[in-house]
Amino acid sequence: MKKRIDNPAKITPAYEDGGLFKKPPTELVVKLIPNFGKNSRQDVIIKGLVENGVEIDVIFAGRRKREAAELVTLLKRKWERANYRLPKGFKARERKNVYVPTRVQGSWRTRVVEDEQEPSLYAKEYQLLVARWAFNSEGGEFRSFGEPPFREQMVTAAEVTKD
Repeated sequence: MKKRIDNPAKITPAYEDGGLFKKPPTELVVKLIPNFGKNSRQDVIIKGLVENGVEIDVIFAGRRKREAAELVTLLKRKWERANYRLPKGFKARERKNVYVPTRVQGSWRTRVVEDEQEPSLYAKEYQLLVARWAFNSEGGEFRSFGEPPFREQMVTAAEVTKD
């Protein structure tokens, strides 16, 4: 059974990040596409493409989900512009062709799900839990959000105080 805290106000950044970032953080560029969702915790989930067009779920969880609003708005606007006033008979662009390249620092986790074609088989889905992210806004301005996982902040602070 999962341990739950009765009062969400008692959840500290250290507690939250300890639950989210169980593996060492990694940094990479992900092409985020305008395909959104939410899970039962109301975390923001955006589909992303990594090397070789592999599709992943990019998850903005906990206290970071509020900061993802600007990125979601940008992706929605890009999608609307890509399909604005399409002539009759023209197909809408594929979502994976409308994207925002985003530098992401986060932690990987896998999820095992039933295979869509063969229900008796299972497939692995990759999810990237995001700690920090950066992208260029529509005006070309560099935008950066989030913070390093709390454990990493404590290690960095300890190294600084040693010197």
